[in-house]
Amino acid sequence: MTKDTLDITPDPKVLIALTHTPLKPLDALCELIDNGIDSFRAARLAGDPVRHPLLEVTVPGEAQVRKGEGLVRIVDNGAGLDREGLGNTLRAGFSGKNRFDTLGLFGLGFNIATGKLGRRTTVITARAQDDFALRAVIDLPEVVKNRAFGVPVETMKKPLNFDHGTIVEVDSWWPEGDPNSGFIVQLAHIAKAPLRSQIGRRYATLLRSGDENRVRVMVNGEYVEGYEHCVWGDNRFVERQGWGSIPARITLDSVIFAQKRCVQDGTALDSGSDTCLECGDSEFRTVEERIRGWVGIQRFDDNNKFGVDLVRNGRAIRVAEKDAFFNHLNDLGEAVKEYPTDQQTGRIIGEIHLDHIPVDFQKQDFQRSSEEWQRAVSHIRGESLLPSTWPAGQRNESPISKLFQGYRKVRNYGRLDMYMGRYDEAAGKAVRINRDVEAELFDRFQKREVGFFDDTKWWEYVETATLAPRLAMEECAICGFQNRPGDEVCGDCERILHGKACLSCDVELSRSATACSSCGASQVPEVQEPWTCESCREINGVDDECCRLCTALRGAENPISVEVLRRDGELISELSVQNRSFMTADLRSTEPIDVNVFRVGPLRPTYNGALVPTVTTRASGKIDIFLDIAHSNFTQLGVRPEIAVSVEIAQYLYTLRPDLAGKPAHSVENIASMILTEVWGEQLAAGPEKVGEAIKSLFRRISERLEGNGDAADFYGELDQFEQRDLADRLISAGLLDQLSELRLNGGYLAYCGSGVLAKFFGKYPEGWFGAVWNERLADPENVGVHAAENSRQQLIGIYSRCLDDCAAYVRFSYVDPLIVTRAGASREYLELRLM
Repeated sequence: MTKDTLDITPDPKVLIALTHTPLKPLDALCELIDNGIDSFRAARLAGDPVRHPLLEVTVPGEAQVRKGEGLVRIVDNGAGLDREGLGNTLRAGFSGKNRFDTLGLFGLGFNIATGKLGRRTTVITARAQDDFALRAVIDLPEVVKNRAFGVPVETMKKPLNFDHGTIVEVDSWWPEGDPNSGFIVQLAHIAKAPLRSQIGRRYATLLRSGDENRVRVMVNGEYVEGYEHCVWGDNRFVERQGWGSIPARITLDSVIFAQKRCVQDGTALDSGSDTCLECGDSEFRTVEERIRGWVGIQRFDDNNKFGVDLVRNGRAIRVAEKDAFFNHLNDLGEAVKEYPTDQQTGRIIGEIHLDHIPVDFQKQDFQRSSEEWQRAVSHIRGESLLPSTWPAGQRNESPISKLFQGYRKVRNYGRLDMYMGRYDEAAGKAVRINRDVEAELFDRFQKREVGFFDDTKWWEYVETATLAPRLAMEECAICGFQNRPGDEVCGDCERILHGKACLSCDVELSRSATACSSCGASQVPEVQEPWTCESCREINGVDDECCRLCTALRGAENPISVEVLRRDGELISELSVQNRSFMTADLRSTEPIDVNVFRVGPLRPTYNGALVPTVTTRASGKIDIFLDIAHSNFTQLGVRPEIAVSVEIAQYLYTLRPDLAGKPAHSVENIASMILTEVWGEQLAAGPEKVGEAIKSLFRRISERLEGNGDAADFYGELDQFEQRDLADRLISAGLLDQLSELRLNGGYLAYCGSGVLAKFFGKYPEGWFGAVWNERLADPENVGVHAAENSRQQLIGIYSRCLDDCAAYVRFSYVDPLIVTRAGASREYLELRLM
């Protein structure tokens, strides 16, 4: 018998197949960021840490991508790679020997991420000790065409100002029709500020670190700030019978297990063995299962914004994890939701490092079937959180359980349940603070203002919630007597506390005196002249208290004055333009100007005059535009607010350059057209297909915000047979049908449902969307009354429901009628502006 070998080297098409692996655009970008972070970690472990590690990320804009232009670029100033290291980075499936200290556990991640983004990947790497750089290019279509895995590598001169590190560039976007054709568009569509925010959440611990582990990340030239949890300090606590003092923040730092593991493949070795049974390798290391971090109580409650961030080697693998800590498997193996129980909102949050637990190759989740995961969850949350299910004589004293016992219920505003409130004098009890006040506190927290970033100012709402306002007594500076507020004369020594000078003799009198006790002169000033109404400019008589023409009170402000409009108006950020230059007719750029657009009520510049759509003030480099969105120009004639704003800016630019008068391009109309195209052209070019794409993108972002929605599991039973069949088909295409049970429990299945199902979900369970999907909140009955709150609720839910139905119907039936396209586009825009 003769023996031979078979060559089972995979076909190069395998690389293309890898790019069809389901992955979110942000995850692909983070995969490339991980490689840079790993280079810093490797240098530190090798004893030669990088000084001031920096990652520079460049993501193109959506307009660039749709033109086939731009590139995704990641630059790190790590140690760089030699030829072997470069080859390992590019080799699909390569797994380095140090699988315990890195983020990029599998070489597959690099190939999948770059391949989904674009057809061509260029890697340039250089080491400080070399006087050259290495450059390799993976052109996937070329690899498949040549049917070979060989990738050309060349030696080149180091790029300017690049002594060491690695540059990864991805371009040559996939053409229309390819399964990955829209992937880069989805990434480019994310506005850069939210993109930085999401990256700041994923790498928060590395970005915030004050030691040698700190990494700086820039996205399109701006630094990313590490996410900060709005948690109460560990000096805050509640008292519970049987538990004593339970702090609002509990620190974890424990080694719960340790074992020998094979360095090659991670297999656990028996205590008496020095050889891996899986691969035969004898190199091993002792891996400690250390759990460190904290869990605590968020300063505000929310339907969705709670849960524990689970971090591995500096990267959050799971953000706001809820299922692992707040659900419990009962005796039937069913997941039972244990928190929050008394209300929809939750407050338990945390940030826990689980560096020892393996993750899946896409780094979407930890391997939950592993023993390491089971031990960690048991340590952090124990078994059931509900005392009624504990075995006799035993209780769950895990960190999560302690927080659950201490802060599970919110029935008492103030110190008892450590919940912010205010004293309602009419009701004679403490009530919850207004959500608007809470939103302002959080906004100032995000701005890191002293007293708001720490919890000092927040705590005042806890301490004073049950305290009825006390009259502040005024102490006399002469005799020390405590006078009541408003007293003008001291009740003991009769010293004048709040006075005025006599109009005639200058003797000091009490503030309310109508006649001088010394000279007898009247202290009521006489109006000697007629007065002019600020609203209509009517001249009124000395004795007139109201304007004879427009009935405005004497001294009333002009409602059309700039000061009043600016004070009462609401800034419309999507129509405002900051620090923007424009090209003039002689091809020169203007100085940067700021344009602030405010939404105001009816604008009537003259009494009984016609209503106008805009009122504008112009100063050097600044334009304030006050816009009446309800004006007939916008509601009946179809004029877009963007057009009105463009005209006002154009008027300013036209008068700014009188020397260009007579040039054909220098007219208000032409300048307005240029501004409209530059600033809003892309979003206004809304043909049927573009509107459809924008609506689909909207529903994708809605489904992301619904992840973890508490009503999703119940809603699954509302799907009819056709909707369930469509969902199954989508899950099969994504290779996730076997995960349907888990997706049903955590609401993840909604990401694979059609738009009609999402609209139906809102119609059935709308409450959980406000504050999680929409940035508006339903009225609080305690603040406005039960009937007013219900009327407001019905109106608000009705508006959102109609807009969602319009959008869902448009996607389903692909309308081309201009009026329907316009209506669907308007509904999408309304919803888009109100997304969290």
